[in-house]
Amino acid sequence: MQYYVRMGALDGFTELVEQLGEAPYSLMESVNILPGQNADPDLMVPYSTVAKLLELSAERLHEPCLGARVSREQGLATIGLVGAYMAQQPTIEAALRCAQKFADMHAQGAELTMFKTQSQLCELTVEMRVNDRQQYPQLVYMSLGLLKGVIGDMVGNRWHAHAICLRQQLPAHISIRLATIFGCEVKTGCAHDSLLFDSETLALTPSQPANLLNSIIEKQFQQRQMAYVDHSRLVRHAINVLLPTGDCSKENIAASLGMHPKKLERMLNEQNTTYRQLLEDTRKEIAMRTLKMNNMTMTTLALNLGYADFSAFSRSFKRWTGMPPSQFIKSLIPNS
Repeated sequence: MQYYVRMGALDGFTELVEQLGEAPYSLMESVNILPGQNADPDLMVPYSTVAKLLELSAERLHEPCLGARVSREQGLATIGLVGAYMAQQPTIEAALRCAQKFADMHAQGAELTMFKTQSQLCELTVEMRVNDRQQYPQLVYMSLGLLKGVIGDMVGNRWHAHAICLRQQLPAHISIRLATIFGCEVKTGCAHDSLLFDSETLALTPSQPANLLNSIIEKQFQQRQMAYVDHSRLVRHAINVLLPTGDCSKENIAASLGMHPKKLERMLNEQNTTYRQLLEDTRKEIAMRTLKMNNMTMTTLALNLGYADFSAFSRSFKRWTGMPPSQFIKSLIPNS
């Protein structure tokens, strides 16, 4: 089965590779990632392709800790508006529960499991189906570093992980190098690839880095030099991200974008639209695209679009197209 990951997972990759004296886009093209694809962090690319890119780059650069070094620049902004949504939760534990629930929105086939150990530690394990034979160590390093960065962004600079645990057996000099990069002990030959930290962290209230939203917007829309922000496009992106969470109200969309709902409403009015219209347009676009791909049950699609049940979705779809979803699917079949 093919799994996909957001292009944003490679946040910091091109900068590091250039710093190390190699051409990042040449490496990317060698695994069939086109240069233009790097501009869209929400583009889904094969997970195995990203994993192969990291392994190839580590080999070419003679850098056995490349994935860990890439992850040093990663955090909440790397996972987009889901990161902003996590930072709005009441506790770090609730934020990490969100990460568990919506991991597929960033990386398909990645499973997070969180449990407390007997030594007052919390262990956050990551299992990636694409790495079933432990063939992609750089991907593991980068993923654990990302988790560490995400928690660090929400807790603050003074937070430190207790340890990084790796299933892989490593030479002592590589373990020491990884420990220096991660800033904590690295244990090898463990039962899981995981992050260990004090359980007390779970009760803390997340904070949102001051530049988080600007960073997400810049990564998403490449607007570092642009004074004008297309708020309708930004809101549609936020709706698309938050719809599957079941928490896609105007208030939560506004909070995710760092503004009051009334300010959001005023900005959208200036662009001759409303939150309700953008929600409707986004739902319709996703529904039409998904039904054409025929890769999801209609009930699952309805829930992912934020409807309470299939019948509510079916009524909306009939309003959009003049026909129920089942008839629309039949119309796509030649000579049906």
